[in-house]
Amino acid sequence: MSSKESVEYLKENLNIRAFLIFFRNFGLTLLLITPIFAYVGISSLREISLSNDKYPFTFWNGKDPKTEIVIVWETVENESSAVWLGKSSDNLNLIYDGDAGGVQLHRVELSGLEPGTQYYYRVGVASTPPNYIGNINSFKTAPNSENTEFKFALIGDSQQIFGIGAHERIAQTVGALEDLAFVGTLGDIAQESDHQGNWNQYLMEAQAFMSGTAYAPLMGNHDGWYGEKYSENKYKKYFGFATDPIYADDKHTLFNYTFSYSNTQFIIAEIAKGDDEKLDRSRNINHDKWLNATLAASQDKTFRILMLHRQVFATDAFNTDLINRIVPIAEKYKVSMVIYGHFHHYERFLYDNVTYLLQACGGVMPTDTGINPTTPYTKAFSMGAFYTHFAINTTHIVARTLTPDNDLIDMFALKNDNSRAVLVEGGGM
Repeated sequence: MSSKESVEYLKENLNIRAFLIFFRNFGLTLLLITPIFAYVGISSLREISLSNDKYPFTFWNGKDPKTEIVIVWETVENESSAVWLGKSSDNLNLIYDGDAGGVQLHRVELSGLEPGTQYYYRVGVASTPPNYIGNINSFKTAPNSENTEFKFALIGDSQQIFGIGAHERIAQTVGALEDLAFVGTLGDIAQESDHQGNWNQYLMEAQAFMSGTAYAPLMGNHDGWYGEKYSENKYKKYFGFATDPIYADDKHTLFNYTFSYSNTQFIIAEIAKGDDEKLDRSRNINHDKWLNATLAASQDKTFRILMLHRQVFATDAFNTDLINRIVPIAEKYKVSMVIYGHFHHYERFLYDNVTYLLQACGGVMPTDTGINPTTPYTKAFSMGAFYTHFAINTTHIVARTLTPDNDLIDMFALKNDNSRAVLVEGGGM
């Protein structure tokens, strides 16, 4: 064999070898990723195949939690709506029987309830015998006294892509907590505002805590649409507009509401930066008017907690627009704490002696990764799934952020000092 023939032979064999190596690597890669695609596919199919039937849940959305609450459930078929209510789980009385023509989304607003009372309820159709839907659920009305200690939990950014995430684990953990006054969200409940499967999965998983306590909803950017998808908005479908009468002619501010529980005023608002492409810039004027008016009316409370969705402070993502708007309001009206989501990690800030809490990993996947705190205002930082548990008494707020396995991530306390909430390093009452 000549040297030229040897070179050609070598090239040919090298090409064959390179092809075989490529084919082997491609096959190995395909073998490795096939289970991932299969898992994503199965999860997605499971999500979109879930029934529209919903067990009942209760919430405040501008209602007075001392005497009012809203009960919602959903059925695939048109049915009438009935509610049985009582102060004991074994003594429920039919208090509502309506929608005789039949509806699929059942919404019953209760009023005249007694403050500080544990109620049990059941829903269904008032036939003979009754056709109940789900088990007996419960909720507790807010107390009249402003000296009542209470606890609540917040779960931020629970949206799951293709039905994959940690929300179910967090929901189960929160559902096992005792004596919660309510459970709240910080927005981005579902990945897509108009995707029924997203909402079916969320409300199914959330039954773990919704069956035993009231819910405080908050709209996030993934939950709210103001364009062509507005009529298909599932947040509006299940929770409706809030009932705060301020600026009632502005449908956007009607997603904002406030309520008092014991010595604390909660202000819940879907606030966006001024250049958000989905929002009319002029609506921010009404938002800020509403915030100022609501906070001005709550100065008799020991604590004021402002809950938003979009971040004010976050590592590498300071929101200049919201900082310029929210920080002066928080300082002027002695806001005890500003809590929000949107950026998918945990971070606690102290800015001009006001605590800002970024809490946005309530199930969302993927979470932020590889971020290191670069701000002098950061007091704590973590990544991964979590929720935050709050305990409030006459002088302190104690917050504990925990993993789904209840491992402690961060703990801090705020003490009332001349109507301002001052950070107590290390936590504790």
